[in-house]
Amino acid sequence: MKQRIFTAIMAMALCLTASAFGRIGHDAVAAIAENNLTPTAKATIEKYLDGKSIVYYASWMDNVRLQPAYKHTDGWHSASFDANGKSKVWKDRYRSNLGINTEMAKVENGKYKQMTDSAVAVSIKVLVHLVGDMHCPGHCFFEDKSQNVYFYLNGDEKWKFHKFFDGGVFDKGHKWYYADYVYQLDRCSDAEKADMVKGSLIDWEEGNAAIMRPLYDIITPERKFDKAETFDFVQDMVHLTDSQILKAGYRLAHVLNSVFDPSYAPKWQRQ
Repeated sequence: MKQRIFTAIMAMALCLTASAFGRIGHDAVAAIAENNLTPTAKATIEKYLDGKSIVYYASWMDNVRLQPAYKHTDGWHSASFDANGKSKVWKDRYRSNLGINTEMAKVENGKYKQMTDSAVAVSIKVLVHLVGDMHCPGHCFFEDKSQNVYFYLNGDEKWKFHKFFDGGVFDKGHKWYYADYVYQLDRCSDAEKADMVKGSLIDWEEGNAAIMRPLYDIITPERKFDKAETFDFVQDMVHLTDSQILKAGYRLAHVLNSVFDPSYAPKWQRQ
């Protein structure tokens, strides 16, 4: 029994360290999305989630990724690009668009009505998590760059590229609760929201890549930011993360509205 408990704890620890945006970031994406669901979509989704919010399941995928039934989803948490920022499958592990497309193919155009309630619930949970994942700097991988990079803040505070964006930026930033992100960030006009959600899934991914690529020129191996540089760097990364969370939230709402509200337009584009 003790061995099983220890194994479960270690599995959970592995899941948490792999979590893009961390719990707060994923909760914030889901909360912003929920705030922008149509009443029809929100009611339909909550029916399949037994009355629970999508925020409740924002990190569900990280908690099940090592279970046999969901091991095939382990490679769905990241996006992969070539050196020019174009979507490219160069390592099977990095295929968030495959995960999103797989679940959307099941549920879009009213097909979810032919599925079991539990299967629809799984698709919702997957979409909620993966749309967040694809917007996280730590989950955008380039064929010619490595995230196995360590850098130092305040001269001697050691961070790894991936870990910083999966949690450090939140620890050093606002220290907000997820609801604070809704109150503070979800203030865009309808026109601004429409601009953020336009385009296809690949357009979104490659737009993210264009933003993430310059980070590798800033976060170079063993770079040491002094105290003044650390302040500026952290503020820039907090603003970047805020922007990505906001876009992810609006885009997630767009995806879910497209599926669960027949009157919603314009519909999400696969390609």
